[in-house]
Amino acid sequence: MSTISAAGSASAGDLAASITSSWYWYVIAGIVLLIGGFMGIARPMLASLTVEVMTAIFFIVGGILQAIQLFRANRSSSFIWSLLLGVLFIILGIALLKNPLAGLVSLTIVAGSLIGASGIVKIIYAFQLRPLAGWVWMLISGMISLLLAIMIFTNIAVSAAITLGILLSVELISSGIWMLLIGFGFRKVNKELSTR
Repeated sequence: MSTISAAGSASAGDLAASITSSWYWYVIAGIVLLIGGFMGIARPMLASLTVEVMTAIFFIVGGILQAIQLFRANRSSSFIWSLLLGVLFIILGIALLKNPLAGLVSLTIVAGSLIGASGIVKIIYAFQLRPLAGWVWMLISGMISLLLAIMIFTNIAVSAAITLGILLSVELISSGIWMLLIGFGFRKVNKELSTR
């Protein structure tokens, strides 16, 4: 029995060593993400346009791939609806590319609506959690989300120019910090495994 557990422990150690030996790639990726995030904060309009163009490209590629897959698969009763959806994705992507400013406004309205809906759900959920400790934090988070949605919708022209870029930048910064922490954590584990 001890041979089995020793073999299992050795393979787990090998796996951990294999994963943590590339710790520096996580650190490099974290630094790149942080640089991108801070560049987006410095130039939110450019970052917003980047999000809009990438969304358009994803719609076009998604529509094309859906149409290709549809023709490769057996025709079903939903063929025409699936084909129309693929064509609609392509048209939507082209429309976003042809008029990026209108696309920015549309995507900002979607983002603001999702943030507002998230706030409402969190507030409702907070009151359902009310007797439990910590329900106030859920309520505060919901109120912040609602406030953000209101701020987005009260000045949609300015919001459209910067909201998507700031959201992207915050995501890049958050992911960059996470990658750095993981990378340095892996480095520590790798050093410990090397000294055994």
